[in-house]
Amino acid sequence: MSTSKQSQTTKVSNYRHKKILEMLSQRQSVSADELSTEFGVSKITIRRDLDALAAHKLLERTRGGAISVSGLRMEEFFEEKDHSAKREKSLIGRYVATLISENETVFANGGSTTLEVIHHLRGKKTRIVTNNAACLALDLDPQQELILLGGDYRIHSKSLVGDLTLAGLHGIFSSVTVLGINGVSIKKGCTSAVSTETSVNKAMIENSSGKVIIVADHTKMNCVSSFLTSPLSRIDMIVTDWMTPPAFCEELEAAGVQVVRVPDEA
Repeated sequence: MSTSKQSQTTKVSNYRHKKILEMLSQRQSVSADELSTEFGVSKITIRRDLDALAAHKLLERTRGGAISVSGLRMEEFFEEKDHSAKREKSLIGRYVATLISENETVFANGGSTTLEVIHHLRGKKTRIVTNNAACLALDLDPQQELILLGGDYRIHSKSLVGDLTLAGLHGIFSSVTVLGINGVSIKKGCTSAVSTETSVNKAMIENSSGKVIIVADHTKMNCVSSFLTSPLSRIDMIVTDWMTPPAFCEELEAAGVQVVRVPDEA
């Protein structure tokens, strides 16, 4: 638990409220049903508890319970991202690759999760248009057509950004767009940590003639970063992993976004 959240929790005098916040810090979401069972009180009482905590901005209410309060998510170095949730990202990438058919033109932005999608497209005849310079280290399939956009190289994200990148996207249209982001929030939408990265993401969405798919592991859920990539209304599907709280997925689906939680594999 972060220091700020610890200090907030210690200020809560009600025992049940304090335990609810402790549970949220560990699991990111709770349901009214499980809290009612846990504390042996009615769901009406639990709803009052959750409403009181939400009024003090200590949690966010959902239809069936609550989720932890979104925190501002900052940019990580590519190497840090590449080692974070590695297994989850690989399974997300493999699943999304199954959604892409032969001869499709695919937009993919920078990031370690979109890199997994590109990796798992091996064996399919596809055209990949990307600013993800890290893909040059992959063993690409000869039948894949790779269009690497130009631009200014960002070593932090191993991606290409700027006016040349946007100019390269002009006149290219995708049949499917796959975007990695830094945060997904019910209220704030899909956000990114770097303004120049966001500009590329928006241009890809603008030139999408098919589905827009967000790929994001559980660490990006219920988080907000600095710059808006897209409101949820422009997103067709979010593919995440099995550790994303079901309650949060239900909120996303209620907002009109299809959500896939890719299961773990032994």
